[in-house]
Amino acid sequence: MKAIRRIYAEFRKWRNNWDDLCSRCGQCCYLRSLSRTGKVVIDYNTPCVYLDEKTHLCRVFEDRFRICDSCQKVNFIRALFFPFLPSNCAYAQTFRVWLKKQPEKSQREGD
Repeated sequence: MKAIRRIYAEFRKWRNNWDDLCSRCGQCCYLRSLSRTGKVVIDYNTPCVYLDEKTHLCRVFEDRFRICDSCQKVNFIRALFFPFLPSNCAYAQTFRVWLKKQPEKSQREGD
């Protein structure tokens, strides 16, 4: 019950400025898949065509859901359960209280 209260308190805190929670890491703008163990694998060789890889910002941010077929809004339910959000995503870290803060495995060398 304590975890549910914490999740709901966080939601109330962020609901009016949802996009401000995003850390602008850009990880959700790369091709992602799930490993056999359920871990998110990010292919850093396959970014979204609208991602500015230097700034990690979307070039069409205001119209991204209309322009980009693969862009999905991260809402409260996705923040809690969408399997393709990396565990170090700010939304996942905020709402998935059961996660341990550990870096995701990726296909980028040196990560």
